[in-house]
Amino acid sequence: MSIRIQLLLVGLVVMAYLGARWWWLERTVKKQSADDGSQPLSSMPLGRIEPTMPAAHDLAESEGADVAPEFSDTQVLASLPTITVDRRPVLNQQIDCIAMLDMDEPCSGDFALSLLPTTRRIGSKTWMVEGLNTQTEAWEPVMSGQTYRYFQAGIQLVNRNGALNDVEFSEFVAKASSVADGLGASPEFPEMLAEVARAEQLAQFTRGHDILLTLNVHAKRAAWSFPYLQQHARAAGFVAGALPGRWVLGDSRQDMIALTIDTHLAMADDLDAVPIRKLTLALDVPQVARVDVNNQKPFDVMSDVAIKLCASMEAEIVDEQGRAVDVQALQRTAIELETVYDRLDEVGLSAGSPMAKRLFS
Repeated sequence: MSIRIQLLLVGLVVMAYLGARWWWLERTVKKQSADDGSQPLSSMPLGRIEPTMPAAHDLAESEGADVAPEFSDTQVLASLPTITVDRRPVLNQQIDCIAMLDMDEPCSGDFALSLLPTTRRIGSKTWMVEGLNTQTEAWEPVMSGQTYRYFQAGIQLVNRNGALNDVEFSEFVAKASSVADGLGASPEFPEMLAEVARAEQLAQFTRGHDILLTLNVHAKRAAWSFPYLQQHARAAGFVAGALPGRWVLGDSRQDMIALTIDTHLAMADDLDAVPIRKLTLALDVPQVARVDVNNQKPFDVMSDVAIKLCASMEAEIVDEQGRAVDVQALQRTAIELETVYDRLDEVGLSAGSPMAKRLFS
């Protein structure tokens, strides 16, 4: 007998054994099901079975415990943290050059995102693409899982690096046109000379209202050590910033009030051994709201901090020429600052607003 026939016989024996055992198991299950009234496994539906928990009264009977309170799906969902997506439009005709991308058919956000460049900068300016959501009928940054009827591309006219120029405008046209081609959209761009002129006009306004107020706190007697300075900065509510030798006021509402020391001192190899004689408090006026939720004004907060530091560190407030600054001078500055806030409000660029933060960035 050949080896092939032997293997075939062994396989037949194994298959016969498995078939007999399966028949015996199925017969046993059917017999048990008939005895207890339950359905055999083969006759049960194969649909999705949701996991369930025993009712509260069943738990109480089985464990002898008090009846537990019932929880509905609504209660469970309400207890979970919610994730909100900011869908407010970013582009604004007042500070952006905007091109419309008209489409014949709606487009998914996932497809549009696959066409957008990885960089959001053109030269020194930021640019982006927004879509008109088919459900909300509102403009928003393009998001996955959404559907959009139209798109618009925009580049910021002005920032602290200057106004939009011809080269940046031309590159914007090229990038936006490439996106439009991928979407099958028809781009409509504004006239270049008009937009560049509008950018320069806006730049003139920003130069006149881009104010960084500083107060210098100067040691009257001995210089301070870095650990001594850190101790008093923490006591005044400051926390270490991202850059060496820079602290920001811990209250997030005044996160643009900074305390700094000279950059060269901050980069010293042994900072603890460096004598420090001057601190500078700075307020980026357009970046911070006129008043906070407690109706406090940022310059008043900065002045109070400076006065407290002077009292605790034997120091005085001085100007850039080293002349002492008294309380009356601080009050005059506060009054002049109100005029700047009024002017920003008049043109719709209120200090601390999203548009002002973009423009003065």
